[in-house]
Amino acid sequence: MKRWQQMGIGVAIVAASSTGRVTAAWYETTKVSGDLRYRVEHVDEEGKDERYHHRIRLRLGLTAQPDDEFTVGLRLTTSEQAQGEGDPISGNMTLKNFGTKKPIFLDLAYIEWQPKELPGLVVMGGKTRNPFYTVGDYLWDHDYTPEGLAANWTLGKDWQLGASAAYHWIQERKADDDSMMYGGQLRFSGPLIPKTRWVIGGSVFSFTEMEGRPVLDWQGTGKSYGNSIRTVVSGETTNTVYATGFNTAEGFAALQFDLALPIEVYGAWAVNTDADQDDTGYIAGVSVGRLSKPGSVQVGYNYRRLEKDVFPGAFTDSDSFGGGTDAQGHRFSIAVQLTKAAQASVTYFLDEKHLDDPHDYRRLQVDLIAKF
Repeated sequence: MKRWQQMGIGVAIVAASSTGRVTAAWYETTKVSGDLRYRVEHVDEEGKDERYHHRIRLRLGLTAQPDDEFTVGLRLTTSEQAQGEGDPISGNMTLKNFGTKKPIFLDLAYIEWQPKELPGLVVMGGKTRNPFYTVGDYLWDHDYTPEGLAANWTLGKDWQLGASAAYHWIQERKADDDSMMYGGQLRFSGPLIPKTRWVIGGSVFSFTEMEGRPVLDWQGTGKSYGNSIRTVVSGETTNTVYATGFNTAEGFAALQFDLALPIEVYGAWAVNTDADQDDTGYIAGVSVGRLSKPGSVQVGYNYRRLEKDVFPGAFTDSDSFGGGTDAQGHRFSIAVQLTKAAQASVTYFLDEKHLDDPHDYRRLQVDLIAKF
């Protein structure tokens, strides 16, 4: 065999072994996870026909750490679709239409940086999880995955100071100014006495270019999700636009303690300083128990009230009052850990929609969730 051929084979072997080591290292830091939820649901809204349906939500995620400072993540989810895109605040897919195939969407796609020189700092970009600590889901639906840049910084151990900041895209416009969300949050937490912990903090969520702009409706039907609106005529086109801007300040607190069972009591209050009226909202609730080992039980209750313009209704919890603002109501829940990987829960919503002229809204959900 000629020398140049031997050298070529040697280089190929080194390259192959090197590639194998890189692949192995990447594989060892990669984690796959997901969950499947099967839901039976009944909705009874005054003045409308009752609806009974079955729904699924499948999520499949992957995270990898190419080195000690960076993490890359992605997640896929089911979702209803309109105009080629998925619901921003729900992964539910209603079972219907004689077994047709269901769409899958990109739910998360982000990179996180945790610099060694600044312990406690996490900088993230892309389509990320909500970076803010939330008390309940009265302003932000838990399924919402914002898009843009954000950072979290936590200092301390038992006693902690936390700060979050975000720069999120809300609506990109080709021929006009974009709508953005600039958010900031400070929070403090620590133990009061053994087996107790409190959290207290405040947030500001400032949305730009909202008043007078078309409402945020992912289905393209002009739905305002409870917010105050007006119409603007341009030629032969009539647009539904927001009647006010949104600059919402929030205060929140939670207390966690043990009385034979883990208990959490929490509350939050928010006001939109850009609105002249119908500008406040709040949530108050309690949770008893914690899902951990098989047989463990968690019971929860909260009451929430959202006036019309406290927050953009397109982002609030999609289950309470059917989503949006201008409503109030109770949420009751009980969940059981069946096995290490499976949970079952029952949730009931006892709500009123339209605060000035209320009508009843009832919703029952029975869920089975398997995680892996």
